[in-house]
Amino acid sequence: MTLPLNLKNPLLAGVLAFLCPGAGHLYQGRFFKAFVFAACIWGSWWTGMAMSDWKALQAPAKGHRSIGIVLKFAGQGGVGLPSLWAIYQAERYYDSENKSLDTIPGPQNFAFTGEVNLRETTGNRSGPVVGILSLVPAENDYGPAISGQFTGTLDGQPLTLKLKPNVRLDQPVRSERQQPVVCSLEDEQGKYIGELQGTIPRGFFHWFACPLSADEDKEWHRDRGKYQELAMVFVWVAGLMNLLAVWDAVEGPAYGINDDEPVPTPAV
Repeated sequence: MTLPLNLKNPLLAGVLAFLCPGAGHLYQGRFFKAFVFAACIWGSWWTGMAMSDWKALQAPAKGHRSIGIVLKFAGQGGVGLPSLWAIYQAERYYDSENKSLDTIPGPQNFAFTGEVNLRETTGNRSGPVVGILSLVPAENDYGPAISGQFTGTLDGQPLTLKLKPNVRLDQPVRSERQQPVVCSLEDEQGKYIGELQGTIPRGFFHWFACPLSADEDKEWHRDRGKYQELAMVFVWVAGLMNLLAVWDAVEGPAYGINDDEPVPTPAV
């Protein structure tokens, strides 16, 4: 006789399985199934995300629920934690506060890559630069602003530049991992001497699972080609597989429990 399986708290197991594939079965002590589900679901999910340049996971938001996005997310949503983050990220992306920054809360330093274009009064130098962009809160004629300093190299030579208090930072929440920056430059007397523009790293939680604009979506399809569609399939499969894992955690195996017990003979 096969002993009944102890599912412990099936509801809790189902929630754990949804949030993190394999966790529900691990909680129930079903270690082999926990390993199989985790390996298969996470393996498919991470493969799809890597193939898509980490842009496959996109959730709809209030007022931006196109049929295409809703249908795509319906297949992805089975893998709980990332999908819940994608929903939160979509709300952040479409929030009216997600716009180009005109101030920052305090001093910040960033690795910077870009180009500088200096006026003739400074030797008319221009070209690619790398270095550290040090930003600080400031004030200009219009109110709060961003100023600071760039320290790096141009053509292998050290370069230090003072930023006018009108640094323009791209919106903080966006799918691109690099955040565009445009800075006007000034000398010690405050006279305009040129422009500095480039990018700084955007924080992981500001770009991961963020919706794509129409132009970004087109560029993503062009860049990934056939791998974009294949990547979406991997992520969809992971989400749908986890629905089966959740069902198994809540209800137990579809077969195998007490299957060897004899079927009672009906009374004549």
